[in-house]
Amino acid sequence: MSDKLVNYHNLTVEQVKEEASLLTVEKIRHYPCTPSHRDGFYELWNRFGPEAARTAILPAIWQGHIQRPSEFYGIPLQSANETDVSSTSES
Repeated sequence: MSDKLVNYHNLTVEQVKEEASLLTVEKIRHYPCTPSHRDGFYELWNRFGPEAARTAILPAIWQGHIQRPSEFYGIPLQSANETDVSSTSES
């Protein structure tokens, strides 16, 4: 298993943050993620607030371990049409 973070969805950092911003304590209950992601989200939300919970879930979204929240909830991202990420991908 590689330690390298793979940008599975080909998103910018801003887009991944926007994806995570769609998640709330209420929404994570029905979101298709592992129990460990869900429990971690709850714990961080309760102990440190929404920013911490959303920040902790960023790598799972970035690497494609969990579905993009915008796809699951059918919510288009504002930045999706504004950013061309083809030039930001690095090897």
